[in-house]
Amino acid sequence: MFLLLEVICFVLIVNYNSSQRSIYLNSSNIISGNLFTEKQRFLNFFSLSQQLDSIQQENARLMRRVLYYEGYGNAPEIDSSVFNYSLIPAQIINQTIHSRNNYLTINKGSVDGVSPDMGVINKNGLIGIVQNSNTNFSRVLSILNSKSRISARIKNKGYFGNLVWKNLDVERMELEAIPAHATVAIGDTITTSGYSTMFPQGIQIGTIETFNVKKGASNYTITVKLNNDLSKSKRVFIIDNKSQPLQRMIEEE
Repeated sequence: MFLLLEVICFVLIVNYNSSQRSIYLNSSNIISGNLFTEKQRFLNFFSLSQQLDSIQQENARLMRRVLYYEGYGNAPEIDSSVFNYSLIPAQIINQTIHSRNNYLTINKGSVDGVSPDMGVINKNGLIGIVQNSNTNFSRVLSILNSKSRISARIKNKGYFGNLVWKNLDVERMELEAIPAHATVAIGDTITTSGYSTMFPQGIQIGTIETFNVKKGASNYTITVKLNNDLSKSKRVFIIDNKSQPLQRMIEEE
C-alpha cells in the first residue's frame, strides 16, 4: 500500500508541476536513449559476421573491377569475352613465411567453389596458388616457395619470364629468362603476364630493384622488390577463372 501511494504521489507531482515534469521527461529520455544504444550495440555485435561477409563481397566486386582496369583499361562494362574471372573472398587462418617451402591455409573450400590451381591475391598483389582443398578449407602454395613459378612481365615493355623465390628473402623474388638485349631499368613495374590460367594479366607484383648480366649469360639476373608483405596478409581473394577448364583441355591435347 505504501509503495502504491508513493507511485500515485509521484504521478500527481509530475502531471501537475511543470518543472518536475520537465525533469522527468529529460531523465527518462536519457535513460531510454542509453538503453536503446546498448541494445543496438548488442544486436550489432551478433551481426558483425554478416556485415563482414557483405563487406568482403563488395570488396571482391571492386577488386574485380580493379583487375580488369589494370589489364584491359577502363570501360563502362567488363567484357567477359576477354575477362572471365570472378573473385572469392577468404581469410588466411594459418601460414609460414620463413621456411624454404612456405604454405598457408585459407577458410574457404570446395563448398565455396575453390579448387586446385586457382590464384590467390590481396589488394597489394600475389599471395600464391591453391594446391588442394577440402569442403571448408584450402592449402595454398605461397609465392615464397621454392616450387613457385609465376609468369610475369615488365609492364609496357613486353618482355616476360618466370618469377621465382630463391634467397629466403620474404620481400624479394627473382625474374628469370629476360633476354640481355631487353631494355630494363630500376623501378620498372613487374606484373602478371596473363599467360597462365591462374592470374589475369596486369596484377602488379613489384618493381625492379637490381639487375645485371653475369659473364657468359644470355639473360638478366633481376631482383624484384615485392609490393606485398605476406607477413601482414590476412584477407585475400581467390581467383576463379571460368575459362580455365577449356584452356587446360586445349593446351594438354
